[in-house]
Amino acid sequence: MSLIRTDLALEAHESAARSGKPDGVVVEKFSRGGINVSRVKVIDERGEQAIGKPVGTYVTVETGKLDNVGGDEYNEAVEAVADEIKEILKKVGNGLVLVAGLGNAGMTPDALGPRCVKNILVTRHIAGELTKIEGLESLRAVAAIAPGVLGQTGVETGEIIKAIVERIHPAAVIAVDALASRRTSRLGNTIQIADTGINPGSGIGNMRFAINQETLGVPVISIGVPTVVDAATLAIDVLEGAGIETPPKDEERIRASIDPDGVSLFVTPRMIDLIVEHAASLAALAINRALHPGVSVEDINKLVS
Repeated sequence: MSLIRTDLALEAHESAARSGKPDGVVVEKFSRGGINVSRVKVIDERGEQAIGKPVGTYVTVETGKLDNVGGDEYNEAVEAVADEIKEILKKVGNGLVLVAGLGNAGMTPDALGPRCVKNILVTRHIAGELTKIEGLESLRAVAAIAPGVLGQTGVETGEIIKAIVERIHPAAVIAVDALASRRTSRLGNTIQIADTGINPGSGIGNMRFAINQETLGVPVISIGVPTVVDAATLAIDVLEGAGIETPPKDEERIRASIDPDGVSLFVTPRMIDLIVEHAASLAALAINRALHPGVSVEDINKLVS
């Protein structure tokens, strides 16, 4: 079994495909406005076993470096992500959506979720005649929460979200979280959208309470940007890039030498502050466009500023 760590279904498929086309997985790639999009569909248990991801659809949008995106390319990336979210939301109708920003706001590589929800256009509190007075009757009901992490609250993130779901009864949950990639070239360079929910901490070997339809009782859309790469995974990737194969036994040795005490080491880009800031803004804008398609980007920016 490979010791490579990644949250990206596309990377998991790439690894599995080295030994032949994996059964139970369908991959589609296309381009829109210069933005490359990959759609990985895990269709059955064979696919789950092949790439280690639950049955569902995983879309990877290559945004370009998120510390340097602007203009037409930025707008196209926003719309590409928004369209994928809209496609999943078709299954749940126009009901209330809860946006949950997962992660530790005090740790930059993990702060994507909390920073994202700061820019979400929340509307659940605007009801009745007030919506007509404000001209907001076309807006979907949206709530947002940044529940923190277990070490800050003493409560599992999934338990907090589950309690909120049971109280306000959303039609769906959108969970935003930082991810781990296997390649440095994808750090701050892609956004993954999935209809399978999320397991917080899975990419860094720290499995927590799953946040998915099975645990919450409502559909869960996950949105993530890779901000870290596991150091042992990086070492293996560098060796493979140099044409040096690393069988499982060698992978174990590499991990043991880098993580001798079993405490994983992770690497993040020097520009991570800017990357997370821009990624959170892009993700929030895409979510807002998906939830409120009748509102322009300019008006969304005015309403959340």
